[in-house]
Amino acid sequence: MSIEQNKATARRWFLDIITEGKLGVAEEIFAADHVTHDPHSPPGGWPNGPESLKKIAAPFRVGFPDLAVTIEDQIAEDDRVVTRWSVKGTNSGPLHGMPPTGKVVRVTGANVARIAGGKIVESWFNFDMLSLLRQLGVVPMPG
Repeated sequence: MSIEQNKATARRWFLDIITEGKLGVAEEIFAADHVTHDPHSPPGGWPNGPESLKKIAAPFRVGFPDLAVTIEDQIAEDDRVVTRWSVKGTNSGPLHGMPPTGKVVRVTGANVARIAGGKIVESWFNFDMLSLLRQLGVVPMPG
C-alpha cells in the first residue's frame, strides 16, 4: 500500500467510525488481530480485533451524538501513520455511566496506526482525557 492509501485508511477511524458512527466499518479497516495500546483502557487492556474499536467508539457516539473530528495533521512513513486531531461535541447523552451535562467540549489527541495489507494492525491512542473530564465538570479545574 502507498503512504497515501495508509493515510486514507487511518482517516477512516476518525471520519467514518468516530464522526459518522459507522461502527461496522471497523471490520473493513482493522485487522482481525489488531492490537490497541490505550492508556485509558480497562484493566487488562482491550481484547484484540475490531470489536474493541467499536467498544471504544460507541460510548463517545452515545455521549456526544454530534461529535465531529477534525484531522489537523497526518504524517506517514513506511507502515506508520500519525494523525493529530481535534474533536468537538455536545454531551447530550450518558457517557460511561455519567449523566449528560449539555456542555460542549473540545479535546485534542494524536494516534499512531501501523498498517499492513491495507488494514490497521496496531494502534497507539493518546488524547487529553483530563481536559475532557474538566470540561464536563467531573474533575475540578485547579485553583
